[in-house]
Amino acid sequence: MKQHKQEHHIKNLVNEPEAFYNLDNKYDRIISVLGGSLTFDQTINSDFDLIQITRRGLPKSVVSTLSSLLGVSMEKMSDLIHISHRTIQRKSDSDLLNIYSTEQILEIAQVVSRGIEVLGSIDNFTSWLHSDIRVLNYSKPISLLDTSFGTSLVLDVLGRIEFGIYS
Repeated sequence: MKQHKQEHHIKNLVNEPEAFYNLDNKYDRIISVLGGSLTFDQTINSDFDLIQITRRGLPKSVVSTLSSLLGVSMEKMSDLIHISHRTIQRKSDSDLLNIYSTEQILEIAQVVSRGIEVLGSIDNFTSWLHSDIRVLNYSKPISLLDTSFGTSLVLDVLGRIEFGIYS
């Protein structure tokens, strides 16, 4: 697997959306979605690095970042990552999330990154994310991001869109 060196500072997609479009590496795009390289204390060059991050946990601050990026409440975010809203409220921004919540956040970040790539902008993606999609039985893609199967299904639909298959 090709190694990627994270020698430059990766900007936060929420604060600097135009910087995201210049990132050609999937790991850099995921980092940007989750708040930029200041959120991570290690470089991410491979899926093995994502496994290490999942096991260690992401800081609670990424939940807020993802919430504002997706245009959903913190309550909805807590539902998506299977942690009570009250527990999220009690955590400080630097407190680490458990392995399951971290894994779900990384999967959602991958969907966001892919969605922006396929649909062309964060605005197009968030609009699509909150729309009833026929191929998803008229469900909103955001409602499927709480499971691995749902994120996989949403990624499949984005792939279909990318290749011009009616979706």
